Amino acid sequence: MVVGIAIESGDDGGAMQDYQFLTEFLLILVVSTVVAISFERFKLSSILGFLITGVIIGPNGLGLIKDPARIGQMAELGVVLLMLTIGLEFSVARFKRFQNTAILGGTLQIVLSIGISMFFPWMRRHSLYEGFVLGSVIALSSTAIVLKYLIDRGELDTHYGRLSVSILIVQDLAVLPLMIFMNSFGGAGTSLVLALEKAVLKTAVLIGAVIIFSRFVLPHLLHQVALIRNREIFFLTSVVICLGTACFSASLGLSLAIGAFFAGFMFANTEFGHQLFGEIIPFRYVFVSIFFVSIGLLFDPHFMADNFVLVTGVVGMVLLVNFVVMTFIILLFGFPLRIAMATGIILSQIGEFSFLLIETARQKGGIDPFLYQVLLSAAFLTMFLTPFLFLLVPAVLKISEKVALFGVSPLRWKKDRDDSARSLQNHVIICGFGPSGRDLAMTFREENIPTMIVEMNPPKIKEARSQGFRVVYGDAANEAVMRRAGIARASHLESGERRR
Repeated sequence: MVVGIAIESGDDGGAMQDYQFLTEFLLILVVSTVVAISFERFKLSSILGFLITGVIIGPNGLGLIKDPARIGQMAELGVVLLMLTIGLEFSVARFKRFQNTAILGGTLQIVLSIGISMFFPWMRRHSLYEGFVLGSVIALSSTAIVLKYLIDRGELDTHYGRLSVSILIVQDLAVLPLMIFMNSFGGAGTSLVLALEKAVLKTAVLIGAVIIFSRFVLPHLLHQVALIRNREIFFLTSVVICLGTACFSASLGLSLAIGAFFAGFMFANTEFGHQLFGEIIPFRYVFVSIFFVSIGLLFDPHFMADNFVLVTGVVGMVLLVNFVVMTFIILLFGFPLRIAMATGIILSQIGEFSFLLIETARQKGGIDPFLYQVLLSAAFLTMFLTPFLFLLVPAVLKISEKVALFGVSPLRWKKDRDDSARSLQNHVIICGFGPSGRDLAMTFREENIPTMIVEMNPPKIKEARSQGFRVVYGDAANEAVMRRAGIARASHLESGERRR
């Protein structure tokens, strides 16, 4: 009744537009679901299916989606949510081990990619601005594809997994200065130095606010919320904090996605991060599918067919340059050949933020429509080919692990996984630290049996830790929490609730 009254009293055109948007959104979800099921049945990457879905139903295919701009808004939301989950996946402990390689190596990779691309204007008689755009676009790899690949294969905690994600974070953070350069080079009368000073100041304000909030406010706030012991309230509070951080970043002139990443990063460095990660995961895949479908909507197969040789040449150049540059840089930091080559393959594609740079350059009028379509087609095809390139990683690891380079023996890197992630083996997980759980933990300790406790009550967590037990905050029904507790390596699972 309320809906009917609202429609009758409102504007018919606006109601029709909202209805059309919901129809298109439902169409995307339906087709994506069917394609994903089909691709999974044939053991193919669902990302390929989402990309193909966009091409088929887009304006250059069957024309079922006539307004890609609106879908682009959903794609932006997908990137924001994706960056939030990336932040939740990556704590300080994970980043610290490779921080020097990530910061220095990631920066060097971007500079080298841009430098190599500066030969493009000389060869093709284009402007230096177009060469800079080309270098910036190919320098950014796909966080969405790489992270999904590493998580699905359980390789996030390998050396090349952590190294790849660390470098990806540096690349994602480089989007802002690259956009500033593009805007400054593309416009007249704009001071590049002034623009960079403003960017550095805004970034410093954001990072400073994040550090202060995460250290002095967030832990105490989450502790008080956790005392309520209500999953819905905890999740709602977490979403408010994450969206607030993203909006604060946007208010500074930075992107929503960067703010969302820092929000996730804040939670990852608290004991509550795994609970939030488990709550968000079901939503992430919906918006990630929307994001990849939206990329497929941009692809023009007719342009690809008319310029097949040129586009495939650019794709080959991008994959080769990214692989060689990244492999070379990783070797410079003393990593063995197998790690360097695996990282080079994983980071060889063009990423999702490259589409943002391409669109920025087009709006500034710095690149012509032909180059715009070439870059869009190349970015789409490198993403499409990436799942097939990932199939080469196991073979590369197996072959190159026998090769010593720069005096580094591959035997030193035989075990790729972080020892801390496997510090507990054949342990017992106790769900709850009530009276029964406390008795069980004491009994297992007397028998020298390692234990891990899963608990949501902060006072009980404090009590357990004061007695020297390992504790994970969260609900035992949360898959991410149980993975954190090492459920795959545990020998038994016990309930710590009171028995009657």
